[in-house]
Amino acid sequence: MAMLVRSPSLPNLPLTGYEGSWDAIIKAIQEQLLPCLEMLGSDLFFSPSMPCPKKVIPVIFANGQRSLHQSNTPQFVFVLAGQAQMLVNSRWLSLPKGHGAFLPKGTKCVPYVYVRKQPTLCDWLWFQVHPFGVVTFRAQLTLTAHYQSPSFAIVDQRLTDLFHAWRQEQTNQNALKIASKGLLCAFFALLMRSFPLLTEEPIRLPKKSLPPPLQNALQFLLCCYDKPLCLRELARVCGVTPAYLCRLFRRYLDITPWQYLMQLRLQVAERLLRGTTMSVAAVANLVGFNDFRHFQRVFRRTYGIPPSQVRETFRSKLVALKDNKSH
Repeated sequence: MAMLVRSPSLPNLPLTGYEGSWDAIIKAIQEQLLPCLEMLGSDLFFSPSMPCPKKVIPVIFANGQRSLHQSNTPQFVFVLAGQAQMLVNSRWLSLPKGHGAFLPKGTKCVPYVYVRKQPTLCDWLWFQVHPFGVVTFRAQLTLTAHYQSPSFAIVDQRLTDLFHAWRQEQTNQNALKIASKGLLCAFFALLMRSFPLLTEEPIRLPKKSLPPPLQNALQFLLCCYDKPLCLRELARVCGVTPAYLCRLFRRYLDITPWQYLMQLRLQVAERLLRGTTMSVAAVANLVGFNDFRHFQRVFRRTYGIPPSQVRETFRSKLVALKDNKSH
């Protein structure tokens, strides 16, 4: 049994620029994941466990969040670069570049650890399978920080159907490797050709008339709407002081950076509530609200109805659609 030891904390920062974009994820699937899947089949996601070190030191992020978590959905992970070393249900997995793992629902996982007082550096993709489709993101661990892209939600029931067909084939006593491989290839190929809900900025603005520092700030916030806002970091990225950046927001948008971020989060949440079967609590967490009650209050104050009512309206339409198809 591994012994968990307290570790130094690392900042948890947004992965901005091209690397954190949906286009970069598509390219990684096409040029790295699919060729490896073609060569290894489903074995790509079933790497053998390794002897576990006596002391496992989980990475703790600067906001106090541990990297230990229990998955509420089935997940795939795939390593693009570096070496991912993780503790999965008390088993030690070491995943080099071009390898992955499948984490069934309920898996307890420590994805980031220190080995010999050094964090294991990696760049990888995460795919969470939901009843409505898939949520995916890219994450990187460096010596100085952890970076994560926005979470991209792809609403397509066919993805879920392909995943369940693959799981059924995996549990079949007479499973055919070529069938299992084909289903996974179809799953990731369809994902690669899909468009997430958040490909464009929900809040429409006349960017051509905005000064470059403000345009950069808006793009940065779009890339990290689900992360805590650090005004100093935002201003540094834009090449201005925090005070000057706030003045730009006030002058051109008549709001503060924090208010803009809240608008962005709420509009993304409203889209997810209307377009997916994800629970209200899961939506709140996905868009960056750590306090569920706060999310409910802010959402109701903005839209005049609680988020649960938006979800019930969506479910009613879904039931009506299914009834029409059955007749």
